[in-house]
Amino acid sequence: MERSVTRKLVIAIITIGAFMHKGFSQTDTAKASAYESMSLKELLNVKIVSASKSAELLFDAPLSASVVTRAEIRRTGCTSIMEALRLVPGVIVREQSNGNYDIHLRGMDNVPPNASFDLTSNTTTLVMIDNRPIYNYLRGGTFWETLPVDLHDVEKIEVVRGPAAALYGPNAVNGVINIITRQIEKKGLYATVNNQQGSNYTFIDNASIGYRLNRLSIIASGNFQHRNRSQESYYEYSRDQYIEQPAYLINFGQDTIRNIGAIYPKPQLSMEKMAGNLFASYRISDKSKVVISTGVQHSVAQRVATENEFTPLSFAHSNTRYADVQGNINGLTGQFSYNEGTQYTDYSAENKYDFKTINSNIEYNFSRRNFSLKPGISFQRAVYDDRKYADQVNWTGVFNARTVINTQSASLHGEYKLFHNALRLVGGLAASRFNYPDTTYLSFELAATWKLNKSNLFRLVYSGAPRSANIYDTYVAQTIQLNPAGVHTFDVMALSGNKDLRLLTAKMVEAGYRSTISHVVSLDVEVFNICSKNYNTSIIQAPYTLLAGIDTIHVTEIRATNLPMQLNQAGLTFSLTIDTKKIKIKPFATLQHTQIKDYAISNVMPGVIPGAADIYSGIGTKRTLKSTPALYGGGIIEYKIAPKVNFAVSSYYYTKQDYYHISNIIYHDGIRGIDHLQGKLIMNAAISYEPVKGLVLNCSGKNLLNQTAHEFFYTDKTPFMVMGGCTWQLQ
Repeated sequence: MERSVTRKLVIAIITIGAFMHKGFSQTDTAKASAYESMSLKELLNVKIVSASKSAELLFDAPLSASVVTRAEIRRTGCTSIMEALRLVPGVIVREQSNGNYDIHLRGMDNVPPNASFDLTSNTTTLVMIDNRPIYNYLRGGTFWETLPVDLHDVEKIEVVRGPAAALYGPNAVNGVINIITRQIEKKGLYATVNNQQGSNYTFIDNASIGYRLNRLSIIASGNFQHRNRSQESYYEYSRDQYIEQPAYLINFGQDTIRNIGAIYPKPQLSMEKMAGNLFASYRISDKSKVVISTGVQHSVAQRVATENEFTPLSFAHSNTRYADVQGNINGLTGQFSYNEGTQYTDYSAENKYDFKTINSNIEYNFSRRNFSLKPGISFQRAVYDDRKYADQVNWTGVFNARTVINTQSASLHGEYKLFHNALRLVGGLAASRFNYPDTTYLSFELAATWKLNKSNLFRLVYSGAPRSANIYDTYVAQTIQLNPAGVHTFDVMALSGNKDLRLLTAKMVEAGYRSTISHVVSLDVEVFNICSKNYNTSIIQAPYTLLAGIDTIHVTEIRATNLPMQLNQAGLTFSLTIDTKKIKIKPFATLQHTQIKDYAISNVMPGVIPGAADIYSGIGTKRTLKSTPALYGGGIIEYKIAPKVNFAVSSYYYTKQDYYHISNIIYHDGIRGIDHLQGKLIMNAAISYEPVKGLVLNCSGKNLLNQTAHEFFYTDKTPFMVMGGCTWQLQ
């Protein structure tokens, strides 16, 4: 009923908008209409902020960076921000269920191998909306379905590959994805609506309305999505098969789980989300501006969200709210954001919690001719509390406490240009102090660009970054088993956190080259080498005994522990753009090899199981990490059939991979817990037609080759889909 009301409301807005008087002032967003007809030269002159925290031409960016514009996203028929990242070089995007994706920059995924999903999901990429971090501190990473904005709100997506913590603080270990929202640039009324429908009961509705009066502009937007799965079966680890409408499921301990209706109340549902946002900006002067945004969202997604011990998919549920204030006054910039809500990673009260996060920073940009210096300070605080939902006596919650992660940072970023701006030197250093572990970590960035001429640029980068601690690994305190072992004697198995974990860190060396080969052809090539260490997982410790009154308790503790393993990745990414008046061709690919060192297939400390391998048994060994595809990439071909008709074909591909799950260690039979994922080529096509100015009709086909093989560890198949709809903007 709630979904029906929401869709009717959006459709009503569309209907009202269609009959609005055409005499309103023309509205637009920042260079939005210009993106539609950009030449190759103009596309290379698109400005990017994320590569250096200052607006600059994409061609001149000192780091490996890419931009995908709203026009490209619309013309290729993408239906979500996550799917749009398949248009970006160096990004691995795997669909888990309809509209839910696993996303990594350059790979290094399923690390450490043979661990739970919570650890192997992407925790090293910092995702932001207008520079506002949306990092989830429970286990690290991003809950993508909780983004309050949708494609309808997006002007462009900027992606920076490689460690960038010196610019953005901890957690930008492998890079940054910055989602830039639309703004009104011309005076008058602004209104736009979008409706898409398609296979698997996929409904996408968006609407926004705004107004700009002199220096003040306001936009209100809303979005809604409903997507069903392509199947209702679930893969079970224990029986190593997909089960249709299971009456029960079996967990790692061979216990039978029968409350399936409570855990999976809507087996057919993949995602349902709705959100509303309010954006306001006031330009004080040419060099001063204040921007305020706020919003709420509700989402339910059936994806790989947590480790439930019987199947990869879980229901993740979120209700969140946010507020963000940004200001820029004569070189002084500041931002304060607040996010709060209630989440649980499956339909179990034990996994429910409230959270509050604060992100704040202030910087001052001092510039003098060819030299600039930008000192800054920042503070992040994450508070997670599950006491309202957990059994405090039996410790059934995740952490059974109010938990806090604090980070305080001071940074300095500088640039110097020499030889008539041909040589550009960029440096950054940040010191971040954490409450757990109680120590300071350094982030750094050293980059140089040499602009041989206006058509050729060489880059060299050396950078390093840490990832902050997360709530779970620091604070988890959960009783797994409590069994009587005799008179006044008990055996206990418990999960526990570790406040002294060494933080995951990465260092990278990268060289790049950009060239405008001709007025219609451009090339971007980058080679990189990344080394990372201090990974952790839950490890069985040596047992010990406690005395509690007349009771004797034998405790087996499973504690978050650093592993001796290290990763080394070497790779090359290229992208080529051919852009004529009628046709645009844009292929890109990444070739990589990742080596894992000092790793053993074990989850026990030395001596716990006599004669068995432990976490140090692999020291001195090297092997290829097969969970990241050796080759992946994609491409776009756009053809302008007529002035109002555009046709586009897009592709995304990756080679085979092997995924190793924690159930590989638990069952230890060489079958269960291992998924040999097939290589895959995904072909999409989209056509759009503008019958009248401002109204665009579109239709797209996804996975035209119908390569249905699942893309992530025993998740859903991904069959051919058809989507269609319309977008209307007040002109």
